Amino acid sequence: MKKILLASACLLALTACSMPKQTKHESKPNQSQSQSKPKKEEKVKTKTFAYNMPNGYNNKIVAYYQKDRIRAFDFMATKPTQEDEQSKSPEEIINIYQEELKASDFYDKFSKLDGVTLEVKVSEDKKTVAQVAHFDLSKAKEKQVMAALGETTKDNLFKKLKEKPEDFFAFLLSQGFTEE
Repeated sequence: MKKILLASACLLALTACSMPKQTKHESKPNQSQSQSKPKKEEKVKTKTFAYNMPNGYNNKIVAYYQKDRIRAFDFMATKPTQEDEQSKSPEEIINIYQEELKASDFYDKFSKLDGVTLEVKVSEDKKTVAQVAHFDLSKAKEKQVMAALGETTKDNLFKKLKEKPEDFFAFLLSQGFTEE
């Protein structure tokens, strides 16, 4: 369990940036389903967990889940922007932090992985910026991601993600995260 926390902390520490307030997203059922067999598709739900650090830094994990399965998750590392950056446009701020992200080892390891996307977001008030790593578990390859994290044990993050969502949420709470 310590390795899971260490791996997620390393991932979040490497991306150390800030994120605007997260809202819950719901997906709509597929409209192309046959009319003869109406099937209710459960909406994708989200839960956000935060780990606050000094000086306005914050790490978040957003889990996207459906029934008894986590479908995707985001690692977000948020931090305050510099005062001189706040007078710039959101696009300029994104470019600054995108270049910082691209210069990191983290970007080299994760940008080429299947099911992993990296992006930078700026809050509306331009006071915080976030570097976000989104993991689509239907596309991400466990061995690739674990190798990029430097994780070699079988008791890893993907094992926790394969458990029921409630068990994963309880694990995050036990590691010092709080639910938002």
